[in-house]
Amino acid sequence: MLRNRKSVFLTLWLSYIVILIIPVSFSAVLYTRMETRMIENASRSNLAMLEQVRQVADNRLMDIDQLIVQVATHPKLQTMWTIEESGKYVQYQEAVQALKNIRSGTGFVDDFFIHLREQDVILTPSMKTDTNLYFNNLYVFPGLSMSRIRSELLGDYHFKTFWPVQQLKVDASTENVILCAVSLPLGDEQHIWGTLVMMIEDRQFFDLLKQIEWANSGSMFILDENDRVILSTSGSGQLPEEFRDEWLRAGNGYKKDNADLISFTTGKSGWKYISLVPEKVVLARVNDIKVWALVLLGLAVGAGTLAAYWMAYRSYSPIKDMMYALMKGKNAERPAQLNEYEFIKTSIAQTLADSEEAKEQLNAYIPVVRAHFLSRLLKGQAETAALTKESLAFMGIRFPHEEFRVMLVELDESGEFLREGGEWDWALVRFLFNVSSEFIGESGYAAEMELNRLALLLSVPESGENLGELVDSLKRVVEERFHMKIAIGISSVRSGLREASRCYTEAVNALDYRIIHGADSVIYYEQIDRSGRSYYDYPMEIESQLINYMKSGACDDALRLLDELYETNMGSGVITPEMGKALFFDLLSTMLKVIHALKLGEEQLPAAIKDPAKFVAAGKSAEDMLGRLKSLCRAVCDSVLEARTDQKDRLSESLKQYIVDNCAHNGLSLTSIADHFGMTPQYISGFFKKQNGVNLTDYMTEIRIRQAKLLLAESELSVLQVARQVGYATDIGFIRVFKKLEGITPGKYRETAQRAGSTKNG
Repeated sequence: MLRNRKSVFLTLWLSYIVILIIPVSFSAVLYTRMETRMIENASRSNLAMLEQVRQVADNRLMDIDQLIVQVATHPKLQTMWTIEESGKYVQYQEAVQALKNIRSGTGFVDDFFIHLREQDVILTPSMKTDTNLYFNNLYVFPGLSMSRIRSELLGDYHFKTFWPVQQLKVDASTENVILCAVSLPLGDEQHIWGTLVMMIEDRQFFDLLKQIEWANSGSMFILDENDRVILSTSGSGQLPEEFRDEWLRAGNGYKKDNADLISFTTGKSGWKYISLVPEKVVLARVNDIKVWALVLLGLAVGAGTLAAYWMAYRSYSPIKDMMYALMKGKNAERPAQLNEYEFIKTSIAQTLADSEEAKEQLNAYIPVVRAHFLSRLLKGQAETAALTKESLAFMGIRFPHEEFRVMLVELDESGEFLREGGEWDWALVRFLFNVSSEFIGESGYAAEMELNRLALLLSVPESGENLGELVDSLKRVVEERFHMKIAIGISSVRSGLREASRCYTEAVNALDYRIIHGADSVIYYEQIDRSGRSYYDYPMEIESQLINYMKSGACDDALRLLDELYETNMGSGVITPEMGKALFFDLLSTMLKVIHALKLGEEQLPAAIKDPAKFVAAGKSAEDMLGRLKSLCRAVCDSVLEARTDQKDRLSESLKQYIVDNCAHNGLSLTSIADHFGMTPQYISGFFKKQNGVNLTDYMTEIRIRQAKLLLAESELSVLQVARQVGYATDIGFIRVFKKLEGITPGKYRETAQRAGSTKNG
């Protein structure tokens, strides 16, 4: 049976694959039918809404027909081309009133006018004017030239001729309108006396199209009876060429093409309404169902696979457990060519053969185990109550005395041999470990605590032991022979191995006082004066003064203030290390506030001070940290002074550019310029004079006269027009200023400039 194990697994696997294929196949068929049905329902729904839009649009277009009939049959308007010109003054007024009455009854047409060809007159519901004034000043169509308006819109014969959406500018507002033109009288192509032009805002149709579902996700097109695109929600105004012929041939219906759902219908007026909706929008719900179906199918496949696995291995459970236990112990996989029995036999033989090798490797790991135990013991993580002589002897540990003390040695990170972390620094610590182990001999053990710290656990006699000679020898060898500085903190003597962690804490506390005694000092815990004051002197007034000095770039004053604070707090030597660190970090916090307030980035600071907090915290003594704070203070002050010069130059250039850009406005003055830049007029005037050597008002006048000279020499504008274009309300003040600066009047200057230009061209 074991030899047929692989074939059994293959049979079970194929059986479950067949079972899984059945629901997958049904799901695929169901999804396909559901997707087709969903597209058909969506298409019918979209076409129904499109039909509603078409019906409303047809009714709206009938309003245009009613307006045309009212205008064409109105007696006051019909006489416009039958009365002589001398009698039309009164008739024009009556015609305008008639158009006003007709307009009050229209809602779909936003505005309209009548153009009389023979008189070249425009009649609107509110006025009578000529064609040039109407289209050039009152109603401007940027997309239609005047020649095109006269030839196409007002010149040809029209019977309800529509133009696509055109941009219309009325006063300061802009809107998009659809134009419809009808020649008057109706039906007379030979004797055309005028043209009725109606303007319909595109929002009239956009409001209808918004009623269609997915209108915002697709594209809508409206075509007139001549198959021109009158309106499009896509903004392109062009119907895709690959669909155009087929759509225009059909009356109405829907279809699916590539990745789009297409619906189209034709109105009574011959207009065609077309909707293009991406397939992914329509099938969004179907895709959600598909994702859930795939997730459920995946869960079913996973559950079926687990069930098959359990059923196949149920009879092999004892052998399987033994095999897994052996593989876990050996941390290896079973070879493919072996069955379970052969694998168990081979594993037992290999285990017996490896037992001797394991014993040898265990002896090699004892120093690592001992170092780990000593580290945990000093940190208070070892269960000292459960330690016995046998367990200590297993790790090669033997203490000759019951009293202990800890000596903590720290390498100075600024030493020439120490680098930015890595294996090189660990190698130095291991070297110091070996040197220290030779010095202490059998009276203690060394343990690596951190990257630059080494702890020596010493077993001393009950009467204590003088470590002066040991400490001096260790410092002399390390500093003189290897040029490395070390600081040493030594705890008091305590009884019992359980007190080792307390000794380590005392050594750490003693080592903290190196910020006061120096980076290479030896500090005994018994000699620490722990009666130091628990506060430092750094008043809020002094902090505000330091901030003001740095913000103003007064570097010397800021450095002097730092020296005074250091002397006040650290000179007496009674402050604790914790308070000393707190003082320096408080000073660092003040400088960080200034850096944040000035928005200084890394690019404004030297490379060594990219991270100010890390830079200052790296100091090993009070003098070192003070020097680093001074370096940071100098860098901030230098950045302030440099930024102040750049800011003045930028402000001066901004003032000049603002005057050049706004010299044409007659409201430009010293006060308006000061308001724009958020400053007082007195400051702006004095600053500009100091930076450029000329008064701001004189510079503004110079720019205006310079622009006026160009306009006088190169254009046909009148003196008044030139004066207004350069910011003068009247020509009187302009002429006075021009003559004062140039010595001649603007008219005389124009004559001289034009005569000089003629001579040059000749």
